[in-house]
Amino acid sequence: MQPKPSSERHANVDELSRALTMLSAAERLRLFSRARLLVWGTEYTNPQELFNEAVKRALVAASGSKQDGERGRPWPIDRVQLPAFLSGCMDSIADASRESLLQTQTDRLEALAGEAGDVDTVIHRAGRWNSDVVEQAIEVENTFDRQQRAEADARVIETYFKDDQAVLAVIEGEKADMQVAEVLALFDLDQKTYDTARRRLRRQVDKLMPGRRQR
Repeated sequence: MQPKPSSERHANVDELSRALTMLSAAERLRLFSRARLLVWGTEYTNPQELFNEAVKRALVAASGSKQDGERGRPWPIDRVQLPAFLSGCMDSIADASRESLLQTQTDRLEALAGEAGDVDTVIHRAGRWNSDVVEQAIEVENTFDRQQRAEADARVIETYFKDDQAVLAVIEGEKADMQVAEVLALFDLDQKTYDTARRRLRRQVDKLMPGRRQR
């Protein structure tokens, strides 16, 4: 039996742009949280940069153009919600970035090994399998443990404030070590709303976790 031709429709630029402007604060918050988890080990320096790359590739595909050889990634508008699409797009971009960086490092080691004639010696000299790597692994593990504890605490607070988007924005900004101005811009808040939400957060942290107040 011949497969049926695909009737999947992809969003055009107007549809994508309109949907981007209609993302809710909660949806932006979840996407930023996802980007913050994915950005580690990639070429992207912060979650916003990774998110912007996903949006750029979607726009490139929607416009039908190519940019630096990149065809982009089309959004199947009738099948996938935009937040889920952007999340998946960030996943793919982050994975490809990590693989690219790893391959670059491997190629450099192989090139050095070709000159030296001893792969193990080159790897040792490069610090790949010596104390530097051990120290880095320990630091990553310690950091992961701290993040796990912090995220467990954050989940308690986020559950309490699940319907308070301003407080959730404050929490996300603090977790990502963002400047206040960045939080205001990302979540469309004004300074007064931010300050009021921060006070609500501090009071509730005092109640739920005495002695662990947000700074």
